[in-house]
Order: sequence, then C-alpha cells, then structure tokens
Amino acid sequence: MVKPDRDEPVMGRLSESRFTLCLRKTLILLASTMALSGCFPERPASQFEIAAKGAYQGTLSNQANAAVIGSIHHGGSYWSLQPPARQYDWNHAQGAFTEILYTDLSADGSRALTADYNNLTLWNTRTGQPVWFWTAPARIEAVDLSADGRFALLGLSNNRAVLFDVVNGGVLRNFAHDGPVISVSLSDDNRIVLTGSEDLTARLWDVTDNRLIQTYSLANQVKLVKLTGDARLALLAPSDEPAELWNLTSQQKVADLATADVRIYSARFETGNRLLIGTTHRRILQFNTQTGDRSGLWQIGGFWRNTYQSATILDMRWRNERLWALGSDGFLYSF
Repeated sequence: MVKPDRDEPVMGRLSESRFTLCLRKTLILLASTMALSGCFPERPASQFEIAAKGAYQGTLSNQANAAVIGSIHHGGSYWSLQPPARQYDWNHAQGAFTEILYTDLSADGSRALTADYNNLTLWNTRTGQPVWFWTAPARIEAVDLSADGRFALLGLSNNRAVLFDVVNGGVLRNFAHDGPVISVSLSDDNRIVLTGSEDLTARLWDVTDNRLIQTYSLANQVKLVKLTGDARLALLAPSDEPAELWNLTSQQKVADLATADVRIYSARFETGNRLLIGTTHRRILQFNTQTGDRSGLWQIGGFWRNTYQSATILDMRWRNERLWALGSDGFLYSF
C-alpha cells in the first residue's frame, strides 16, 4: 500500500491560499476599474437637512445658491444656501401649511413659483412677499416658470398645457393633447414650448403663432421633457423606456440614453455639454450631449445613515465644479 505523501496536504493548502490571494487581487483590480469607469456612484461629501422628514418638491437656483422647497410637514420655504439658512416661509393661506407640490425659480432668481394642484403663487425672492395669487383653469400636473419670471407654463389634467401670465393673470396660449399633460418646458425667450403627455407623445410648439412644429410618438407616457434655454436640444423621457436626446435644429435624434433601468424624475442641461438626470432611486446620471455617453454617476444618502431607497432627486446643479442636489429625503447634498 502506498502511503500518501506528507507534503500533499501542505501543498494543497498553499495552492488554495495562493488562489484566494489571487482572487482577492483580481476582485480589487476589477472594483478599481469599475470605479474609474463610473460604474460605482460617487457619494456626497456633505449634506444639510432643509426639510424635516422630507419634501414634495424643490428647485435650486441657477447658481445653486438658493432654493425653494415644498416640505411635507412644514409647507413652503425659501432658502439661501451659502451657508444654508431659511429666509421665508411661503404658504398659500395664512396660518396654515400648504402642500407645495410644484416649485420653480426664474433664471435670475428674483422670482419664485409655488403651486398645489389648484393654485399658484408668484413670489418676490428679495422681499419674500407674494406678487400675485392665481387659480389654475384645471388640476396642475407640471409647471415651468419663464426665465424672466413673467409667465408660467402649466401642464394640466384637462389634456392641455397653457401659457399663463402670472403677473397680470390670464391664459395667453393653449397647447392641446389627447391626454393629461404631465411635463412642460419653456425656452428662455418664451418662444418655444415642449409638452409631454400621457397620450404617448411629446409636442413642440411655436408660441408666437400657436403652431405645432413637431409631434414625437413614443413607446409610453412621456413623464419628462426638457429644453435647453436656446431650444437647440430636447430631452424626451418616456416611462420605463430609454430617454431620447434630440437636436431640434436638424430634427435628428442625437442618442438613445441608457436610462431604461431607472425612473427619471428631473433633468438639467448644464454648461460643458452636460445633461444631468435625477432618478426616483437616489441616483444622478450625467450624459454628454454631443455623444449621448454617460459621463458621471452620483448617489445621495450615506451608507448606513440617511440611506433612503425610495428618495427622489428633486433637482441638481453644478456650481464651482461641485455638484449640488436636493433629495426628497429633505437633504441638500454636495459632491
């Protein structure tokens, strides 16, 4: 009978140890490669609570130095963000908290809009006083305040979007769909309107003569539309489908963006060919508007603390090469 070599178990253990070490190094190298290629999201460098127990909605100013917030428990408010400090409490009825479901700021930050399902108020951010209070012609589904703060583009449940004069009152233009209009976007010069509807279309309009320029048929209801300020590019985001980036000058699709596995909630076109997209699951995606390639990935919430699986990115902006984001968890984040 041949006895087993006494060294065999030792050699077996050494081989297994070498294999484990090699595997560990391979996994570390793979993780490093994935991190460098943007597969792992970047975590926030700091965070500050601006809405206790969460927010319905929020908008950052162009320079991310101010914000208007619709808190779940404490109504509306206006904040300066250098450093973060509440400046005004904004509600639609004295002595009561309003469920502020929609917010926006003018390009220069001098005016803000707050709205619930039925009413909207234009505010002066320098004094904190209301400019005027209005009742919408139907249930509000989306808002976009004009760059100059004079008009509000409203998406409505009655299958229309309207351009509303929030200084003097009155509907100036109607834009018709075959279903509720759930997303709207207005160019900086107030001449081009983009609307998205549950009727599975996005529609591009000329405000000057109320003319329909183009209809985009999509595979699902259009949850989000967004124009660049000069109306050169447009984002069309149907529910549970890849978002589409279009060049409106040539009427050619630039790219299908890799967003089918996320639920899009917000978007911003930023300088440097950057498109930011906020999701309903804590993540911010950045795409190059020339190529459609993803160029960045961030995630709000800490690893153990303030990790809300369902937290939505309400808004996000670049300022001084730092990314700022508002989360529905009630926190302002910087990266």
